Amino acid sequence: MATLNFILQSQGENIPIYLRMVLGRGKGKDIKRKTGLFVNSEYWNKTKGLPKANNPENKNTIVTLEQLRAFIRESVNIAERDGNPINADWLQTQIDIFFKRIDDPNTGQSAFILDLIDYIIQTANTRKNGRGTLGLSQSRVKSYQTLKTIFNAYQSKTRKHYKAKDIDLKFERLFLDWLINTRQHKDSYALKLMDNLKAVCNEANTLGIETSPQLPKLAKGTPEKELPIYLNPQELQQIRDCKITNLQLHNARKWLLLGCHLGQRGGDLLKIDLSNFVYLDNGTPAVRIRQQKTGKIVIVPIIEGLNSEILEIKNAGLPYPISIQRLNEYIKEVCKLAGIDIPITHTRSVLIDRNGNAIEKDDKGNYEGKGNKRTIKVTLPKYEFITSHVCRRSFATNLYGKLPTTIIKNVTGHSTEVMLLKYIGKNEAETALQMVDFLTSKPELIQELNQLNDLNIK
Repeated sequence: MATLNFILQSQGENIPIYLRMVLGRGKGKDIKRKTGLFVNSEYWNKTKGLPKANNPENKNTIVTLEQLRAFIRESVNIAERDGNPINADWLQTQIDIFFKRIDDPNTGQSAFILDLIDYIIQTANTRKNGRGTLGLSQSRVKSYQTLKTIFNAYQSKTRKHYKAKDIDLKFERLFLDWLINTRQHKDSYALKLMDNLKAVCNEANTLGIETSPQLPKLAKGTPEKELPIYLNPQELQQIRDCKITNLQLHNARKWLLLGCHLGQRGGDLLKIDLSNFVYLDNGTPAVRIRQQKTGKIVIVPIIEGLNSEILEIKNAGLPYPISIQRLNEYIKEVCKLAGIDIPITHTRSVLIDRNGNAIEKDDKGNYEGKGNKRTIKVTLPKYEFITSHVCRRSFATNLYGKLPTTIIKNVTGHSTEVMLLKYIGKNEAETALQMVDFLTSKPELIQELNQLNDLNIK
């Protein structure tokens, strides 16, 4: 025999109502699942386990909950008669069937946006990625997790649960308005969230779930192009030459210079120790790194006049390990001391108040008030934008045009040359000019190409 009650697990204005099912006596099964309905906890009758009948909306909720209770009780009887297992997943499926949230009761696939996002996240490791292999990247999974959090907040605000078929042009307009004017997100970020939501709906379409015929017309977000931040050779020399007496900053300077020669992500850079130094078959010293994100092994040869500073740092004593957070903090100070302070305009994450004003930090680095983290454009000295990521980008940018892009991308871990060029802010025209410079310096190659063209014409 099943005991079915409705409960709240928190207090507030818009609190989810749970269905609690207890099977058997004593230490029987005790299962709780969200019904998908909400209520103000002030209007909840704890004795009856139902909303107070003090307004039309609550009266409708009471009717719906009683109908749900009767439906679940009948479903329990059928399951027990047929010997089917009753557990938390079973209860959630029955609730979804009652509210018609599941399009296919046999597979249990929900048409609701939050459930579809969960499905994508849960199957992330078996999904094809842009490299043609299996497994979505951590950043891609995180983007879906962020979408889920923000979309859940929007549902709480509108007091509605959206299915894939509800995402149409009208929804897009209202959702973007909420993101930009209420949440105070940048236009480009709001469009990016809409892009991800559209991807969720396309997934629903693939699964045979009904979607809006307006889905293809939803706007595609185009991120704003920003000049990539990197340290040029002159700035790197300023960093070498500046006087630093603080031991922590001196250690951070070593990591910064080492990183700009090796072109690795911060997490891979900070794991380097003496065991990473090897010799190639011809005796050339090199640094061998296994990239955490791609799993690839990268070997960076140390060449006199190009990156021999790597050996100088090694011989003087490799920097001691620190966290990525401390590195980001310290290299800002290093670059400040080195005079890397030209004003630049770039995006930056800040904490803003309800009026959209940035909340400043105190002398200890703590924010002086509460707010929401947002990305906005600000004009600040260049050192304020320096993080560990500058190492990889400086390596790629400073060697672009000196080394073949194939070699650079293999070191940085970019899967294609197109991605590399986008990463360092180069376009097709600049690539063409590089080709002109290369070919005009090799007249014998032009002659050889002309001969091949003559043969093709014939």
